Amino acid sequence: MSGIYIHIPFCIQKCTYCDFLSFECGGDTAKIMEQYVAALLQEINSVDSKIESTETIYIGGGTPTALPVHLLCKILRALPTANEITVEANPGTLTPAYLAALKSSGVTRLSMGLQTTQSHLLQSINRLHSMEDFLQNYHAARQAGFDNINIDLMFALPGQTLQDWQDTLHEIIALAPQHISLYSLTPAENTPLWDALEAGNIILPSEETDRAMYHMAIRLLQAAGYTHYELSNFAKPSYTSQHNIDCWRRVPYRGYGLGAHSFDGRKRWHNTEEMQEYLAGNYAPQNVDKLTEADALAERMFLGLRLMQGVADTDIPPIFASTVEEQIAKGLLKRENNRIRLTPKGMDLANRVFGEFV
Repeated sequence: MSGIYIHIPFCIQKCTYCDFLSFECGGDTAKIMEQYVAALLQEINSVDSKIESTETIYIGGGTPTALPVHLLCKILRALPTANEITVEANPGTLTPAYLAALKSSGVTRLSMGLQTTQSHLLQSINRLHSMEDFLQNYHAARQAGFDNINIDLMFALPGQTLQDWQDTLHEIIALAPQHISLYSLTPAENTPLWDALEAGNIILPSEETDRAMYHMAIRLLQAAGYTHYELSNFAKPSYTSQHNIDCWRRVPYRGYGLGAHSFDGRKRWHNTEEMQEYLAGNYAPQNVDKLTEADALAERMFLGLRLMQGVADTDIPPIFASTVEEQIAKGLLKRENNRIRLTPKGMDLANRVFGEFV
């Protein structure tokens, strides 16, 4: 097995933009967490008997560090060793003792969800933490020995200005994390953010400002020594996320937990999204999608183009040769060193480019 994903569907507090499969902690959450981890371990053992090896492990959510540390470490002990073991964490959920336990349990990489450094913007999206909470947790992680930390950032937030975003980037660059992921806020239906937009209670930055923010980040991060290796990801040398790269390269992975997705190279599926079903032991694959050869070829193209190194000329299927040339003529793709890559304009219109291969 090349990769493992573990889904932890609990959050201390849901963000206004979040449409992930997760639940706010409530009065009976401690009991449900115990039951959930028991079901998760049962799934791991019943589906694969014993996982012998894996290259990467990614524990996401939700907020994995919303779990009591003894439960999270119980999960980690049930998994094999791996070259890269990432745990997502929200600021304010970590303590020195919690971090020490993660480190001793083999975690090699932390991914911390900050989003922005300005308090008023954090409040606007219902983030629970403050910048002070983040700094405390970040420095505690360094003291605990974590030398591979990712920071998630978000731009085009309600009320966010170019100056706000520039200030955030400068503050994070000064901390010198090994990896930075950044995403444009995308409103999703059935979220409080969507409802507020529909009601006219908030206004998002214009598309022009959104793109200006993105290209500002590219300039500043590259100048600070970060390699822009995927549309949304930047890393210091030798600190790219192997788990994510494997996903973009269509390397098989197995997902465990509520709603977790899996891919074996020929088909994709996910677990049940109903908590009671999962706790009762329903681990049967849901919505199995068997990929045709055409599906696989299309995925290789649009997932490969997410990576800044692009796709080698020799790997482009003949059926897409004319499409590639058309996109080059439009200035959305370029050919360099026998590889096809997105242009800056193509990055801004990436979804349109990817759609040409589907």
